[in-house]
Amino acid sequence: MNDASSKPPGNTWLLRHNQAAGAALLALLLALFSLSFTLGASPASADTSSSARISLDANLPAVSASGQSVTVTGTITNTGPTDMAHAVAHVSVGTQLLDTRSAAESWMTGKLDVPTTQKATADAGALSAGSSTPFSVTIPGKKLDYGYGLASLPLTVTVTDGSSAGASGIRGMARSTLALQNKPVPSPLQVTVVIPLTLPADPDLFGPSGAARAAAWERAIGPNSQVQQTLDAFAGKPVIFAVDPALLDPPPAADGNVPAVTPSESPSGSPSSSTSGGSSGSSGSGQHSGASDGTSSTGDSSGTPDPTSTTSGTPSGGSTSTDDTNGTDSGTTSGSSGSSDGSTRSTTPSSPTSTTPPKTPHGKIDAAVSALSARLTSLDAKQSVWWLPSDDPDLTALRQRGTAGTALASRDFSRPLPAGVKHLGDTRLVWPTGDLAGTAVTSFAKDLATRSKSPTMALLPSRAVGGSPATTATHRAAGTSGVLTYDEQLSKAFSTSTTSPGTQTSRLLTQSLALYQQSPGTPRSIALVAPRTGGANPTQLAAQLDALGAAHWVKLRTGTQTATALKSAPRTSLLRNPGTGDSTPKVARAALTKAELNDLAASRQRLTALQSVLVDGEDVIPDRKRGLDIIGSTRWRGTAAKLAAVADRNTVAVTAMLHKLTIRSSTINFFADSGDISITISNELNRPVHNVQLDVQPRKYLIRVTNSVKTVDIDATSRATAHFHIEAVGGGTVPLDAVLRAPDGTPLTDADVPSPVQINVHPTSGWIMWVLGVIAGLILVVGLWRAIRRGPRTASAPAATDSPTPNDAIVDAGRKPTAHTEHSDRYTDDEGTDTDD
Repeated sequence: MNDASSKPPGNTWLLRHNQAAGAALLALLLALFSLSFTLGASPASADTSSSARISLDANLPAVSASGQSVTVTGTITNTGPTDMAHAVAHVSVGTQLLDTRSAAESWMTGKLDVPTTQKATADAGALSAGSSTPFSVTIPGKKLDYGYGLASLPLTVTVTDGSSAGASGIRGMARSTLALQNKPVPSPLQVTVVIPLTLPADPDLFGPSGAARAAAWERAIGPNSQVQQTLDAFAGKPVIFAVDPALLDPPPAADGNVPAVTPSESPSGSPSSSTSGGSSGSSGSGQHSGASDGTSSTGDSSGTPDPTSTTSGTPSGGSTSTDDTNGTDSGTTSGSSGSSDGSTRSTTPSSPTSTTPPKTPHGKIDAAVSALSARLTSLDAKQSVWWLPSDDPDLTALRQRGTAGTALASRDFSRPLPAGVKHLGDTRLVWPTGDLAGTAVTSFAKDLATRSKSPTMALLPSRAVGGSPATTATHRAAGTSGVLTYDEQLSKAFSTSTTSPGTQTSRLLTQSLALYQQSPGTPRSIALVAPRTGGANPTQLAAQLDALGAAHWVKLRTGTQTATALKSAPRTSLLRNPGTGDSTPKVARAALTKAELNDLAASRQRLTALQSVLVDGEDVIPDRKRGLDIIGSTRWRGTAAKLAAVADRNTVAVTAMLHKLTIRSSTINFFADSGDISITISNELNRPVHNVQLDVQPRKYLIRVTNSVKTVDIDATSRATAHFHIEAVGGGTVPLDAVLRAPDGTPLTDADVPSPVQINVHPTSGWIMWVLGVIAGLILVVGLWRAIRRGPRTASAPAATDSPTPNDAIVDAGRKPTAHTEHSDRYTDDEGTDTDD
């Protein structure tokens, strides 16, 4: 029991000993934590989401040497609800090298915490809520005396309300880097920079003629446009411009009519004075002219304008026709020529002569195009132009849409470069948006080279090729004239994002230095690309390029040098599927749908039919078809609503164009067993049409049409009449399916629209003859009945009151020849004078 009673005191001593050790350990930890906070504050301890936003500019200089002072500038915005009485900017620098790409990116994105030491401060003054103020902090050179040959060091800018830099007083923080170079660099990275020049996703660029379209083109390529600002920002800098030829060759407007014939155009191909298959006749033909925006003017004609009534059919046919258009009768057009096949061609235009003002919307577009062309012609010798396919087709999306999509791409490949700019270079560029299989890239490159007859380069992310893309950006691959691969991570840094310009510049310098330090001294090349469709601020991009050019580990390469390197580049193969990775620059979702491609195909078919009948149609319709193909451009990514609006407007314009050829609405009363009827066709197009086939088919078997197809020629803004011989089978109302067709049979009018022509058939061998016979019989019977009822006629006796005729009364029984009488009778002439015969 004594042993048992002695244990509790021992346990108590052990417990007390452990408590004392724990307290000492806790005190030691608190002391270490306090010391660490005193020696260096971790940026992660700052509340970066508090009440001040910091936007940084590029350091001055962007790349410095040890012992050289550096100025950090930017803007502070008070995003909090209260005023800042005394805003102070603090600049701190750390000594840990950001010598790998992962470390550099982790630091810039806030995933890596590195201790930093404050180097300099500057007062920004009072800052009210919601206001902004610039700041500038200069770090003395003596505080930047580092012995690194090349280095990228972490840098922070914090803002406090007051001079205290304690964690509780920090209102905001931004991260950047300090780039140092203290020695020459052997074999710097050869960097090729590609800057796209393309059109924005503005539907007004491709709308109908007029001021809105002209204004859109001035916004897109005029003096204050993104394109001109980009050329200004990169003036004299060694870059390759990837240019969409559509900048210098605008597609035609989405008008509902074709351009009128200008006086300078040849009249060859216009309808002659006789119709197809008919005898010659005489008809006047006016000179048509107009602006490209769809307005027209017509010359004088001997015919009467816009007839008001029409009678169709021959006398033997006994038919009459009434046009229902506008609720009025329409008459025979004066000055039309006839033909033996029953068709006539009117020569009376229905619009007055008009002229185009000197300063038209179309003229403004031409002026903007000429100015841009001159600007490209005057580029610096260090700058090169590589041409994208016309309209910058979205090759990835088109490939995914099947045959219709690849056919659209081939049409874009076939379009030649605009006149006057071929001296800038003939290199064509295949630049898919997003990932595209290597076989598809090769197929597109071959197709483009065949159709353009020019060397064709492919611009792809580095993960799209096999071998060692990390060592070079220039490759030779089968089916191409060369492959230039760009670094996606660097290209991501070479863009404008939500971060500040200085942060982006620091990220670009840090990433490029980390890439160089992977294998310093080894000859290597890389490429980086800017975002498409104006997705970056050109001034900021140019500032980043200047900073990159100041780095010793980078040498910017011209387009000529890049083309030379491509000729001697190592051979490689395009991967069947590009390696995994985040496509950069970031691309939006493709907007083109299969339904829109199907509508495009239908519209192209209808335009082809119109081209076959339009006089000089090959001069205007192919360009109009090109205007339909704009829906396949890369510019529409992420803007599905705008693409749909453009596609719908094109479809409506084509429909309106075809609806300029119409069959006049009429009701024909046909009172015959057989005869001719007349159908009028109107052409409201600004150009004549020829060889238009009018096909009529009765919906009821009450009539037979002897020759149901007639060929008609019609002048611009005029009418013509076609005659058809029909035979009546029975009486009744017969709608006619009247359709205008091209010579190949393609409908020019909507075949499913109700027919505007119907015939009221009254054959003479039918009920009307029975009615007439019955009426004649009734008349005969009534006449006989009245004759029988009245009986035979007898001479009536003289009335009792009648007195005999005096002997001396003279009765004129007519003039008698004197040669046959023995005595002379006397008579009274018309004037009451007695005359001897």
